[in-house]
Formats: sequence, structure tokens, C-alpha cells
Amino acid sequence: MARFRRLLLPLAALLVLTGCSAGKSSGLFSAIMPANTLRVGVVNDAPPLAYARDDNTPAGLEPLFAAGLANAMNRRPELVMLPRAELFSALRDKKIDIIMAGVTVAEAQRRKFGATVPYLASGQTTLVRLGDYDRLGNGIRHLTVPTTRVGVVAGGVADAWLKGLRPKGAISRFATAPEGVQALMQERIDVFICSQTANYYYASLYIDKGLTPGNILLAREELAWVVRTDDTGLREAANAYLAAIRQNGDLQRMLAQTIPFYQGTAYSPAP
Repeated sequence: MARFRRLLLPLAALLVLTGCSAGKSSGLFSAIMPANTLRVGVVNDAPPLAYARDDNTPAGLEPLFAAGLANAMNRRPELVMLPRAELFSALRDKKIDIIMAGVTVAEAQRRKFGATVPYLASGQTTLVRLGDYDRLGNGIRHLTVPTTRVGVVAGGVADAWLKGLRPKGAISRFATAPEGVQALMQERIDVFICSQTANYYYASLYIDKGLTPGNILLAREELAWVVRTDDTGLREAANAYLAAIRQNGDLQRMLAQTIPFYQGTAYSPAP
């Protein structure tokens, strides 16, 4: 069974995604890295950062970054869609060059890989029904009472955080985030705790069903891209690209374009 499938972004899509500003810097990055393929490991389970469209092609913020970084380095982007569990082994075995999949700096360091400068400050937050927002969307006090039924993805960051909180109510653990969201809409749980980016996405997807994201970060995380520790050239090129799009405003525009509820919030790139 093939462990992964390579998916190439069409040239036209690359030009639309990267725009003109990245091209102006291509000479700088070409001096750092040779002109060839940039193999980017992505996933299909982390909307709006990285997910698959109906035709199974990659979508979201990370493929947008991949196109921009490759263009800035005068490389051809090759998106390699992998199960999340295989990302780090693929990077270690040099089947991909960089991971762009909503990975935290802490996870990269824990697995002894190199992380770029963070591109986004995120964290865990709540997703609730609109009528429960005042009670469950503004802090943790009501998360611990016996009558509050909490849902998380089994083994995820929120699950680990919840163990420290020690809630007294029922806890439901789901295999995937969509299963937890469905349980919330069916009123089998009162609150679903997941990453802020995911909960923003699902709130926008089911806004007509009365879902809304909480406004408090329960646990802060910094998102970055992951490279092998010895690949200093690629890490420097990625950091330089991030600095360039942060300075010219492209980073903010890309975040606002891909992440629902981003505009008008304190949700912003790490300094």
C-alpha cells in the first residue's frame, strides 16, 4: 500500500496564490537554496490550515504558504499529502523537505526537529451553541461543574489539557473533530474543546446551526513549519520568507483570507 500520494499545484494556481510580492524577493532566496523541487508535507485533517477539497486536492493556509515559499526560493512546489502520524518519519527519511501542517513549535521540539519562527499564535478554545455562549464561551469556571458535558478529540492537546482541569461532568472523547462537532449539534455534549483555528472553521461552517467559538484561549500554542535540524539553509529561507510577508502585509491578508472570524479579533501572528 502506498504510504503517500504526491499532489502538484498547477502553475496557474501558484501564480494566483503567491502574487507579485514574493517574486520580487526570489533572487535573495535563490542564492540560499538551489532551483529545484520543494517537497512539502501536508495533511487533510486540519481545516482551515490544511485539508482536502472534495476532489482530494490540498487546500487551506498551509498550501498557500507552500506556494509562496517555493516561489520565493525559485523552486517548484510539490505537496505531499500524508497521514499526520507519518509526517515526521517522512521528514526524517528525506521523503519531504518541510512540514506545513499546523504543527506546534512544542511538538517539533519534542520530536527533536527544527522549527521555523512561528507564523501564528493559536491555542485551544471552546465551541458551543449560541445559547450557551455566556456560560461556556468566556472562561473555564463552568467547564468544571458536574452538569457540563465536555467533548474532545481523544489523545489530542485538549484531552491532555482537560486532565489537568479535572472537570466533574461527563467527558466524551471522539476519534475526529467532525465527530465532536456533530455531537455538539445533536446536543449530546455541551461544549467541544479543540484548536482555535479548527473551532473557527467549524463555527463558520455551521453558523446556521447556531454554533459559535469561545473567545478565551485555554492553552496557548505557537504554530510553525518543521525542518530537519541539519537543514539550516531551508530554515533560514523559510524564516526570511516569513519576515518578508509579515513586513509587506501579505501574512495578515493570507490569515484573513483563510481563517474564519480572524478579522477583528486578537488572534494574530506571534511577534
